[in-house]
Amino acid sequence: MLKNDFPIFKNNPGLIFLDNAASTQKPQYVIDGVSEFVANDYANIHRGLYSLSEKSEESYRHSKELVGELINCKASEIIYSYNSTYGINLIAQSLVISDVIKSWDVVLLWIREHHANILPWQILAERKGFKIEFFNINDEYEIDRNDFDKKYTDKVKVVSVAHVSNVTGKIYDVKKIHSKLRDDTFFLVDWSQSVPNFPVDVQDIGCDCLVFTWHKMMAYTGIWVIYLKKEWIKKLVPMIRWWGTIEDVDVSWHTLATNSDKFEAGTPNIIGAVSLGKAIEYIKSIGWMEKIREHEQKLVKMCLDGFSKIKDKVEILWSSTAGEPTTTDRVAVFSFFLANNTNFNNIGEKFAEQNIAVRCWGHCAYPLHKRFQKPWTCRMSGYLYNDEQDIERFFEILDKII
Repeated sequence: MLKNDFPIFKNNPGLIFLDNAASTQKPQYVIDGVSEFVANDYANIHRGLYSLSEKSEESYRHSKELVGELINCKASEIIYSYNSTYGINLIAQSLVISDVIKSWDVVLLWIREHHANILPWQILAERKGFKIEFFNINDEYEIDRNDFDKKYTDKVKVVSVAHVSNVTGKIYDVKKIHSKLRDDTFFLVDWSQSVPNFPVDVQDIGCDCLVFTWHKMMAYTGIWVIYLKKEWIKKLVPMIRWWGTIEDVDVSWHTLATNSDKFEAGTPNIIGAVSLGKAIEYIKSIGWMEKIREHEQKLVKMCLDGFSKIKDKVEILWSSTAGEPTTTDRVAVFSFFLANNTNFNNIGEKFAEQNIAVRCWGHCAYPLHKRFQKPWTCRMSGYLYNDEQDIERFFEILDKII
């Protein structure tokens, strides 16, 4: 039973953790691996000639090799950041100061995006004079093709979308979006809700840049991954510059590094990178991403069955593209609301009283909620350590709340 690998459950008896879309718990393997590294091998990296620094450097670089193996890219195309806000800001700012985006150009976003993929563009647009357009989502929660075609004009220089909605759990065909783009359009994909839940391949999708966070995949907080194509690593210049990003400095000039290091200003999150590597090793030990996907599809089926029994009292935002419950086109993320009940905090508190962790509010996707005229939802989200008993208990308490 995988739950036994996670000490949080031993130390919090009876805990049912269904807030995994926000962050996941950490297995003992990761905790022990990080503790061993800090106790035995930790030092700052880059240009240290003593053994501890070399060991830390090796661990840091090895974690990037593991990430490359996971998403099918080269380790040299991996950049580490601190969180989604910082990472997308880093890429957006680099696109602006590298003159990829200029005044009167357009950045095209989907109305369902997480705020982390909206605010960085808005802030820069206010200052640099480019425009942001949003293409719509239809009543079936699919892309509004007509609206996309209308708004994808010659002025669009960037298209940035999420692979999986953190509100509905729906998996979108971003590869099809890529097939519609011109070669001069920079295509960014947010994989924060897809990489933790099923196998992904950056070469298959063909995006220029993708971003995802590792605290949603059993690593520590403060470590976020950016994949950037080699040609874009060479072309873009970073907004933030410090130790690690440069090759030489004089009183009136400096030269940048030519590899991905130029996007990692200052001392990187070495400990976070080690936790990332340990998390991937743990995933390998349990049967790789296919095992996680197989288990999650079982959770999806249980949840869809449970919600279908109370559909006259509880509505979820999107069930499936065909209107029938399916397990193949979504992850185990369900945002729901009760008919004639606007006190979502009260619902969350009632779950909390029963030691069940869910999340209530707008899930950093207010435009999506406004599109469907829902001011709020409660969200439950499962992961590899959740079991049938967790789901049954959730619906038992939900039924009492109703």
